[in-house]
Amino acid sequence: MKHFLAKHATIKHRLYSLYYTLFSYGRGLLILTLCLWAGNIVSAILPIMIPGSIIGLLILFFLLAFQLIPTCWIKNSCNLFMRYMTILFIPAAMGIMDNYSLLLANWIPIIFASVGGSIIVLYLTAYLTEHLHKPVAKASDNKEKQS
Repeated sequence: MKHFLAKHATIKHRLYSLYYTLFSYGRGLLILTLCLWAGNIVSAILPIMIPGSIIGLLILFFLLAFQLIPTCWIKNSCNLFMRYMTILFIPAAMGIMDNYSLLLANWIPIIFASVGGSIIVLYLTAYLTEHLHKPVAKASDNKEKQS
């Protein structure tokens, strides 16, 4: 009888663990979906050219930054999305392949825009990094230099 109760407790613990895991995934997916819907609604209402998914991502960022929702609520769902992210890019890749002739006709501007944009970002990042990491001169150092 003792063995049966121990086995029953283990099954009960496993069921609670399963329920908690499913609840955790469901809660995270619900929060992510609500942020996406809110972003789409804001994008439709406001006369701006920012996609609703980006606005939803910003809403999620602000909710997390101001600790309105704890990170543990969406951690499992985000890890699930990150694990299978390559599958989510397949439709976008297929859309690009549908317009292959358009890409082939405009390959020179695409290459120049890609390389030029990368160089601009590289130089801007280097400049800002150098500027922000400069040591700040103290007031006492300035007085010594003036004397």
